[in-house]
Amino acid sequence: MERVSDAEIVLVRELRDRTETRQQHARAALNGTEVRVAHGAYVGRAEWEGRDARERHLLRMVAYSRTRKRPPLFSHWSAAVAHCLPLIGPVPDRLHVSIGRTSGGRSAGAVAAHSTAIPDTDVVDIDGLRVTSLARTVVDVASMSTMADAVTIADCALRLGLPKTCVMDAWERAVPLRGHRRALDVIDFADARSESPLESLSRVSMYRMGVAQPDLQLPFRDRRGLIGYVDFAWPSLGIVGEADGDAKYLDATMRNGRSADRVVLDEKIREDRLRALGLRVVRWRWEVASRPRELASLLFAAGVPPRAPDDCGAALQLR
Repeated sequence: MERVSDAEIVLVRELRDRTETRQQHARAALNGTEVRVAHGAYVGRAEWEGRDARERHLLRMVAYSRTRKRPPLFSHWSAAVAHCLPLIGPVPDRLHVSIGRTSGGRSAGAVAAHSTAIPDTDVVDIDGLRVTSLARTVVDVASMSTMADAVTIADCALRLGLPKTCVMDAWERAVPLRGHRRALDVIDFADARSESPLESLSRVSMYRMGVAQPDLQLPFRDRRGLIGYVDFAWPSLGIVGEADGDAKYLDATMRNGRSADRVVLDEKIREDRLRALGLRVVRWRWEVASRPRELASLLFAAGVPPRAPDDCGAALQLR
């Protein structure tokens, strides 16, 4: 698939052929042979259908940028998409842009405008688009999003190598910012060791329900050597937790050349080795992680205790 920025986008303001009119493209959008991706911008139906939700959002960002007199600054969830950050929920329908505080937010239709001052140091170029930096994107989403989405994005940004100090610097430049305390709590809670959106969601659900804080990505060994790194561990209790996402079994890029059946067998062998050490292994999937009470009940039943009142900053606003 070609880059989104290379897609053939028709801008009606640039039409030179007198036989090609705005009305023709509008009719093509109505009959389904074209798709309107921004005011005065169209792409062919095949171009649109060949893209996934993230690519479609990026395509609309490119089209919107090309139809503006001045390049817009994409922020919040649009910036998260541009930075390839994971989202717990669906890709947003609306584009998100930031404008100066003196301009006032003018959200309309397919575009949400945020009245926020963004210094140049927090602006980057991604494939020709002006986008808030990775650190500023974490701050903006954390100030407004659900905790599950915010922590997922923050964990991923840190895992990509972004120092938490850089996020804190961006937070300080953003203040005063509506939701700044909420954003700070997300930054405090974020952990680069959380390796997937499912693990991030699980951590948030555990914290909300008062589950004792686990260690992350703890290695276990036996006489044969390294068994592996477990997602969650309460080593003093002899309990480990594994969050099982479908990608582990279905995504070829994560199977390292193994078949899905081989992955299942390897996981069984790995779990047997962990149990042979005297560990209790608790597994759960997306459906359980997304229901905090159910996940907490599963862990409490396995012997994980409630969190101590002073453990991991009891005042975090992870709600």
